Order: sequence, then structure tokens, then C-alpha cells
Amino acid sequence: MASGVVMVMVVVTATAMAMAVQGSRHSDFFVEGEVYCDTCRAGFVTNVTTAIQGARVRLECRHYMSASGSVERSAEGTTDATGHYRMELVEVDNRGAELVCAVALLSSPVPECHEMEVGRDRAPVTLVQDVGLATMVRRANPLGFLQTMLARYANTDTRYVDTKM
Repeated sequence: MASGVVMVMVVVTATAMAMAVQGSRHSDFFVEGEVYCDTCRAGFVTNVTTAIQGARVRLECRHYMSASGSVERSAEGTTDATGHYRMELVEVDNRGAELVCAVALLSSPVPECHEMEVGRDRAPVTLVQDVGLATMVRRANPLGFLQTMLARYANTDTRYVDTKM
């Protein structure tokens, strides 16, 4: 009888410890994505969009109930030659479920492709561990800068360009 009680206490204690460790677990997340120049001003990736090297992006996470909207976690990244960026967030705890995170465009080094379009200048990212994903890498949707209209028609025969635009 006493051994049964001891066994139950051991199981309860082990379960409580496992739950405590689960609740305070920290992990490293990686957030990655691409930045492109929207040469057609289509608002999405096409076969003529080009990658932007050296574009800057910023990940910002805010608490979903924050009245002030203050940033609780952030990281910045720069794209490589293929337009790809990767940011590491060290020791993210399980409070990620309380955070609303998004990657946003900051700047483009390409003068003729630097215009940001509201709504396409940021992409949401989920930083929660136990959502069924087998990896700690989170992918953001591609972000694009719009090519300026002047640059779009710069190499065009002006006889065919409508100047009343």
C-alpha cells in the first residue's frame, strides 16, 4: 500500500517537473525569406522579377494585448546575392504565442527599385514552438519593392510610350 502511494507521488512529481520545463523552454528560431524587385508592378513574384542584394528587413514582435504597441523582440537582416535573408532569434520562450510578429521592408540599395507598397511591405511570422512544425525555421512570404515607372520605361522606344500617363 505504501509503495503504491510512493509510486503515485513519483509519477505526479515527474509530470509536474516535465510541465514546468515545457512551460519555460527556450529555443532559437530562424526567420528567413526573400526580397525582390517587382519590375512589372504586379504585386507578386513573376518570371521577370529580380532578387535584390543588400536589401534590409526587420522582424518586429509585439504583445497582442499591448495598448502601446511597443516592440518586445526584434532583429534585422540583409539579403545576399540571391535576395535571401536569414535572421536568428536566440532563446525565444513559449510566450511566442502571445506575440504578433512580422517581417517588414526597411530599405533597398537599388535606386530604381525602392518604392514600398502598403500591404506588400510586410509578412506575418509565427514564433510558436508547439504548432506541429518539425523545424525551428519560419519562412516569411516574399517581400517586394516596386520598380519606379520612369525606370520601367527608360529603355523603351519612346514612340510607343503613352506620355499622358
